[in-house]
Amino acid sequence: MLYATHYEPEEFVELIYKKNLKVFERVYVLETSIAGVVYMCRDDENLYYMDRFIPTSQKKDALKKQDTYKLHQELYAKINLDEKMRRKNYEYYL
Repeated sequence: MLYATHYEPEEFVELIYKKNLKVFERVYVLETSIAGVVYMCRDDENLYYMDRFIPTSQKKDALKKQDTYKLHQELYAKINLDEKMRRKNYEYYL
């Protein structure tokens, strides 16, 4: 089972070079309708990610008001659910 771990940009770049991992990205939409790009890489046991939310001018205030902890909590849940569903879908094709 993969475990998702959030990294800050500097840590994420260091991890990529240290472990020589391939980076891919996905877009997730928060409950506040703000979309963000999530950069990811994985090894055999873990999924590592770094998120960047760049809202439209209409959504900037909503993002500033959102608790960072809750934002990361919501994103973590969405990433793990997404990964679980992707792996389950993959298993059906085997």
